[in-house]
Amino acid sequence: MGVYRGAMVGEYGGDHVDFRGGEFRGPVVAKGNFYQRAAAPTALSALPARAAGFTGRGGELGELLRAFEPAVGGGHEAVLVAAVSGLGGIGKTALAVQAAHEAYGRGWFPGGALFLDLHGYDEDPVSGEQALEALLRALAVEPEHIPVRVDERAALYRSVLAERGAVLIVADNASSPDQVRPLLPGDARHRLLVTSRNKMPQLGARLLTLGEMSPEEAHELLDRALRIADPDDSRVADRAGEARRLAARCGHLPLALQIAAALLVLDRDKPVAELVAELTDLRDRLTHLDDGERSVRSALALSYRRLPADQARLLRLLCLAPGDDASTEAVGVMTREDIPPRCWDGRAGARPPRRTGERAWAVAAARPGAGVRAGPGGGVRGVERGGGDGA
Repeated sequence: MGVYRGAMVGEYGGDHVDFRGGEFRGPVVAKGNFYQRAAAPTALSALPARAAGFTGRGGELGELLRAFEPAVGGGHEAVLVAAVSGLGGIGKTALAVQAAHEAYGRGWFPGGALFLDLHGYDEDPVSGEQALEALLRALAVEPEHIPVRVDERAALYRSVLAERGAVLIVADNASSPDQVRPLLPGDARHRLLVTSRNKMPQLGARLLTLGEMSPEEAHELLDRALRIADPDDSRVADRAGEARRLAARCGHLPLALQIAAALLVLDRDKPVAELVAELTDLRDRLTHLDDGERSVRSALALSYRRLPADQARLLRLLCLAPGDDASTEAVGVMTREDIPPRCWDGRAGARPPRRTGERAWAVAAARPGAGVRAGPGGGVRGVERGGGDGA
């Protein structure tokens, strides 16, 4: 092989070497490696599929769409944040995804729709720093360009969003404002939708509290779920009275209704009345409301375990209170002490369960670990935190 003598004139263009001015003696072989790098992929149509058989929630859906509408906000106003809160299994995610699809389909968010599950009630929730990394990747930022510090990530996130058309960000299953606050865009064209089991007034959000379904909506959900699996399955339609009792046994809670429907789908020969009988006792109800993948007990346990000790204790006491509501004075008598005025304040965004359906699920959530004993005359003799599973 020949020998090359002389200096390389230099590199130019970034893809080859200029040998002009060099001195060659004999044959010369040159080898070069060229790498072409594609732009990072984006994930700007990242919404999950709509829930099969979604039904009801017309008023709540309309309220969210009004919040998403481009005519609302904009200009120099703050970014509009909508927060959907409610009991575990109440259907917050299904509603948020349905509303997001509707808004995206209307062309309101040409910049894309991002979805992020914050796993707020898991043992290892997603931090604001991790959430920003995931969103920046979805916005096609190369991993090596993502800063380490959370404030720098937030600044880059806002800058990238500022260069795009209106974007809808759905932050699902948040448990604290700290998870969500770094995700706030800096441009009022964008919208942020948060779902959480707790209210989050600290975000300055438009709050939407989701309650249990109406009896009519619950009946429709059961019937539609069966007919999705088998269009000829008319067990709910043919036994309207039994179906209403089944919906009541489920507390009109969407998760419980969906599990009940799944149990009927699994056993095509099972009468609705038979399932109603199985769900008569509240303690056994949690055992039955489990289809192998979803469980009402697990959903309630996640919420109960996240309660501060004073709120968990107060919840167990409220389970003993008669009627649909309990005043602070009544709970004071039960505890024989003054109830801290901040016991149900914004620290957890919680409040005592007031409606009958909520009270029933609160009993189910608190009973396994409550250790509540009734003293002579029905009074409360002691309240202890037990070692149960918290469901």
